[in-house]
Amino acid sequence: MVLIALAIVFAGLGAMSLSNSETDASTGSDSASSTTAQAAAPTSQAAATTSAPHSSAALTTTTAAPTTTAAAGVDKSLPVRVLNNSTIAGLAGRTGSRLTATGWNVVSTGNYASGVLSKTTVFYENSREQATAQALADQLGGRAEPRGSTLAGSAPGIIVIVTD
Repeated sequence: MVLIALAIVFAGLGAMSLSNSETDASTGSDSASSTTAQAAAPTSQAAATTSAPHSSAALTTTTAAPTTTAAAGVDKSLPVRVLNNSTIAGLAGRTGSRLTATGWNVVSTGNYASGVLSKTTVFYENSREQATAQALADQLGGRAEPRGSTLAGSAPGIIVIVTD
């Protein structure tokens, strides 16, 4: 039943998109709207799901959201080192690849054996790196913290210690 309603909706949309003149387009739009309304009555949930992607306002809103929430202080060019602190072999390598694919400058991966962390943690050296570390932590579902004494002698840049 739902598939038939969806087929009717898409057939109407397809017919509307094939019309070439303004007169045909407005007539097709009216008939497509009535077809959509008829199909929406028995399957209101399915019609709502299929109608949302066709709204240009919804598309604009969802595409605009990521650009407005990006922090001004995030610098993806800072060196990032990803270290594994779990029993999952290759976790640092997979996480590093995922970060590289999203634009981060991952310079190395490896293991962290100086303790056990309960949650993925992104360590930063100074206030200039803090916003970047927080963006990384948000992306990985972890937390951002300043470097402690155990990481004080490490190479410059951000250190990500993954736990899961």
